[in-house]
Amino acid sequence: MRKLSCFIFMFLSYSTLAQNELLIENVTIISPNLISPQQHMNVLIVDGRITQITANKIKTKANKIEGKGKYLTPGIMDSHAHVSSIPGMGFGAEPIAMKNPALTELYFKQQPRSFLYYGVTHILDPNPGLNSHHFTSEKVHPQYFHCEVITSKNTFPYVEKTDDISRSIYIYLVNEKAGINEVNSPEEIVSRLSKSGASCIKLYFEDGYGNASQWQLLSSQTLNRIKAAADKMGLPILAHANAFDMQKLALNAGVDVIAHGLWNWGEYNRSADIPKAITGVLDTIIDKKIGYMPTQRVIAGLGELMLPDIQNLSQFKKVTPKPVLDWYKTPEAQWFKNELRIGFDGMPDQSIAEMFIYNRVGKGSKVVNYLNKAKYPILLASDFPGSPSYANQPGLTTFQEMKAMAAAGLTLEEVLAASTINNAKQFNIQNDYGSVEVGKVANLLLLDSSPLVSIEAWDTIQFVILNGELINRDDLAVQQ
Repeated sequence: MRKLSCFIFMFLSYSTLAQNELLIENVTIISPNLISPQQHMNVLIVDGRITQITANKIKTKANKIEGKGKYLTPGIMDSHAHVSSIPGMGFGAEPIAMKNPALTELYFKQQPRSFLYYGVTHILDPNPGLNSHHFTSEKVHPQYFHCEVITSKNTFPYVEKTDDISRSIYIYLVNEKAGINEVNSPEEIVSRLSKSGASCIKLYFEDGYGNASQWQLLSSQTLNRIKAAADKMGLPILAHANAFDMQKLALNAGVDVIAHGLWNWGEYNRSADIPKAITGVLDTIIDKKIGYMPTQRVIAGLGELMLPDIQNLSQFKKVTPKPVLDWYKTPEAQWFKNELRIGFDGMPDQSIAEMFIYNRVGKGSKVVNYLNKAKYPILLASDFPGSPSYANQPGLTTFQEMKAMAAAGLTLEEVLAASTINNAKQFNIQNDYGSVEVGKVANLLLLDSSPLVSIEAWDTIQFVILNGELINRDDLAVQQ
């Protein structure tokens, strides 16, 4: 009986071990650390990490996947996505979302799977809000990193909020008059924030939407104190700044990452080409090695909202629950579209769409192209959903941001790097993520087509491998 018990124990232990091993055979590896693709390679994954990469046959009892004709890449990292936001509703704490609890529950349950459906295995959320737990509590979800926002009661975004629930999102409210290490002083706020598990700090440089300038900004003294405290804690600072004048202020404050594309050129908005004043800002970004997130989908999402039947886009059906899509067709869901119309004084919807899609996106693309010509490492960051527009949907928006990078002039190799290793290096996680290398966490994608031949290849995922676990892409889609 004892021998039988030992045999059963060994069998169960061996079975468990086998379940934690995965072998991908005869696959072509495409990774930003490689000069060119490696063909006919065998990749062994044990306990969620890559343990062998070799052209030689690997003898193992591991589960095997035939990779012949397939392409193995790192998983994608979107370094700017707001998982507490619901397209068309705003943050989950806002009134419209709260009026529709059944829809929000459906949406939050599907959201992490939708990101994975498009190969997003890592997310950085610069503003977790009150509902990020919906994302991280799902059994299957991308690796989740987050920043925390420092603002004040007198500055954006807090100053824009009109109800207590929305204001409760912001818990790191700095008192600019507080002395060093007093409660809510810049130093005390950063110290408290560093203990929260945050990977970074987000600051807003926003004095008003468009050309408006009605909101107060944090003082330069406060910004300097935050920067000094953040440097001591090793916390990078992301700057919400999308206008020419705001990006100049952000650079003066010593931020580490510009978290938006430069699509608002201010006094130079009528310029067809990038004026010298703006290239000066871009040269500073290059010289100081400031991370740069184009976030083109913010503007594209605003424009596409004004297009008829955008909610019927076939790609939405894979990532958005049908009841949510049906809600987008209701009068209640048109609230943000109506707000945009008011701001354009009766201009036809098609003209509003074109102003965003061709004018503002075009300016952002010229900036991306300028930085890219200097061989500056761009960061993939969609800022999903970017606004209350329902034209942006989880996962799909990240893929569309990658396509926007290619349209702006990045080569497919550069899009690969922007989507993987550039983000990993920027946020100091390159030892674990960002490339297909021995020792790294097995967050990988198995594609039917080469992403170095076509940007559309990123939409040919067969399997997502998350911490070594093999997931069929079709199993991640919405079950309509």
